[in-house]
Amino acid sequence: MRLGIAGIIAVAIPALEIVGIYQIGSRIGIGWTLVWLLAALFAGGAVIRQEQATFMPRLQQAMAQGQAPFGLIWASGRRFLAGVLLIIPGPLSDFFALLLLLWPVPKLAAGGPAESASRQSGPTTQADVRQGEIIEGDFRRED
Repeated sequence: MRLGIAGIIAVAIPALEIVGIYQIGSRIGIGWTLVWLLAALFAGGAVIRQEQATFMPRLQQAMAQGQAPFGLIWASGRRFLAGVLLIIPGPLSDFFALLLLLWPVPKLAAGGPAESASRQSGPTTQADVRQGEIIEGDFRRED
């Protein structure tokens, strides 16, 4: 029976997590290891709850301002995935969760590159008209 790459990964990751928990537990003690695992569990749940509570208002605000929601969805998905990884016990998943949480999020400040890119791909808004960012010209489609 062939496992394939996906099967090997599906078996290897939990095995690495178990070995990591054992190694950490043998160095810092079982009590501190349990404290770490419980703290990661509660932190993951808190990250997921916070993301669920703030995602829709931030999305509505971005849409009301005429910004493209893709960056917001990407950042929210990263935080949600980080919460799930924190809930999974083990040092490997916690490490990747911390990487996702510490990943820099671009600010959508006025005039910033993220906002100008969203304006180029999105529809024209009243803010575009006020700031004079509309380029007039002729359009001809050639097939």
